[in-house]
Order: sequence, then structure tokens, then C-alpha cells
Amino acid sequence: MSIASRRRRRRQSIQAARQKAGAPPGTAIYTGETLPDTPITVQILDYDPESVQELEAANTNELGPYQTRDRVTWINLDGIHRAEEVQALGKAFGVHPLWIEDVLNPTSRPKAEVYQDRVLVITRMALTTDDPNNPVNIEQVSLVLGPGWVLTFQEHPGDVWGAVRDRIRAGGGRVRRRREDYLLHALLDAVVDHYFTALEALEAQVDALEDEALSIMDVDLKKVYALKGELAAFRQVVWPTREAVGALLRVEGEAIQPETVPYFRDLYDHVVQVMDILETSRERVMSAFELHLAITGHRLNEIMRVLTVVSTVFIPLTFIAGVYGMNFRYMPELDQPWAYPAVWVLMLSMAAGMGIWFKTRRWM
Repeated sequence: MSIASRRRRRRQSIQAARQKAGAPPGTAIYTGETLPDTPITVQILDYDPESVQELEAANTNELGPYQTRDRVTWINLDGIHRAEEVQALGKAFGVHPLWIEDVLNPTSRPKAEVYQDRVLVITRMALTTDDPNNPVNIEQVSLVLGPGWVLTFQEHPGDVWGAVRDRIRAGGGRVRRRREDYLLHALLDAVVDHYFTALEALEAQVDALEDEALSIMDVDLKKVYALKGELAAFRQVVWPTREAVGALLRVEGEAIQPETVPYFRDLYDHVVQVMDILETSRERVMSAFELHLAITGHRLNEIMRVLTVVSTVFIPLTFIAGVYGMNFRYMPELDQPWAYPAVWVLMLSMAAGMGIWFKTRRWM
């Protein structure tokens, strides 16, 4: 996320609070960036161990039959800018209005909440890009778990769940044989796995920064600041996500089955691992910058030492040359034939003696 993107996110967070000032809790107001009036897309994956059905709904009114079924249904909504559609979908599946309010706020803090037999998880997806100035794009995604279904809400089309869809279509692995709580785990696991991909892109920038710090090249302070901001923004995503996954481990009741808890525990370990790598990367950035300052200071000290030695050697020689360059009428040494070579011998002897002395003192 670039500096401009982070600033825009901070402004959105402040504007969201201002827009909802005075409104009753649970008011469905989209507080993100203003988008063109484009229709949302609703994708449905309905499956059981024997079969899978995949289709796209024209609007949220067609989703009524999927509320109570023996099969598992995953409904993914792309484009939360249509608040009325999001609200209608949430109302149809019994999602709490306060949760809908959080879904419509793209700057909500990652978290996990439980209400009756429903579970809300808000986190961030990290999508890598080809832009070297913005290698990681962070986007909010919300997941709601209910009996027999999982709802996912995204800001924009494009996500990290392609592999999960392929596993459901192919019937491989456990996802087709498990219930909706395992689907929730699979979706969150894909999000966390892509954290490692995003970290790899950021680690490449940290490695390049360390190489620059060890070379004679000047380190771009703007690049250091931008990379530090990228890692800080990523930390603001991973840290509360760890708390959210930890909260899912403490869920009591039928929302999370006991046989699925070990998978969420493994997911928690992955998030902790991401956090450790992230903290190490942040320390490496500051260490690389401090190393560059130390090398630059050492190089400057070497230059100043050489200049000091040269100046110290030539100061007495300049004094002698200045004395015999004075325009006094009577200077006895000037009339002697040995005066000129004697002055040269004196000056060279002084320069050699000072050089030997500097060598013994290890100043040069």
C-alpha cells in the first residue's frame, strides 16, 4: 500500500466516523470510496460430498432458497458500495444490523465476533501487484458464518480464494466432506497464506535496501520511509487478525465444531509466524538504515582524517615558505649559496618526521 493509499485510508476512517455521527447504531451506510454506479456480483457455490452447483445471482432476492439446506452454501458478494443490496442480503440470512454496518465500512478493524449461531470475521486480503512502488494492495473482506452457509463481502472483484474454489469444484481434500465451519477456515487460511506471498515481495525490497546500505550508493530516504510505512500498515492488518483467529478458538457452541478447532489452531500458528517475520523485517529496515548512516559516517571520518593529516603536514611548511617570502630588505640567509637547498632539506625533513610520527600513532 503506497503512502497515498495509506493517507486515503486514514481519511476514510475519519470520514466514516463523521458520516455516521448522529445516526442510530446499525445504520447501513457505505463509508468507502465513491464508486461508479456499477451492479454488484453475487457468486454462489452450493455443494455436498456428492455434487457441487455453481451459479451467479442477478440480485440478492434470489438467495432465499439457500438459507436453510443440508448442503453447504458459499455466497460471495463483490462490491459493497450498494448498501441496500448488502443490507438485503444480511437481512435475508439474519445477520445482525451492527455487523452489516461494519461490513459497509472498509476501514473496520479486523476482528471476530459471535452472536447466537452466527460468526462475523473481518480481516484484510493482501494482493500482490506488479507496481514496484506499491507491491501490496490491502483490501478488506468480511465473512459471516451461519448454519449451512458462509457469506463473504468484498470491496472489489478479485480475491485470493481461487484455490478454494478449485478444491470445491474438484472435490479434493476435506472441504467437500466438512461443514461450513471448515469452509470458513479454508477461506481464512487462503487469506493468511497470501500474507506470506505479500511478505515475500516486501522482503525483496528489504534485501535490496540492505544491499544499498552496504554499498557506496546513497540510500533513498523516501524509499526507506515508504517501506517502513508498508510494513507498519501490514502490521496493523496482521496483529488484529491474530486476535480474531484467537477469538475463534474460544467460540463455544455449534458454530465451530470441535473437530475443526485444530485447524483454526494451526491457522493461528501461521498468523503468529507472519507476525514474527513482519517484526523481523521492520527491524531489518531500521538496522539497514542505521548501518548506512554508520558506513557513511565512517567514510566521512576517513576523508576528514586524510585531509587533517595533509593539512597538518603542510602547515609548518607553509610557515617556512611564508617567512622566507617576506619582503624585508635585510635577511642574511638569502645571500648564502646554501640557503635554498638548506630550506628544502629542512622542509622535507619536517614532512618526513611528521609522516613517521603519524605512522607510529596509527593515524595514517
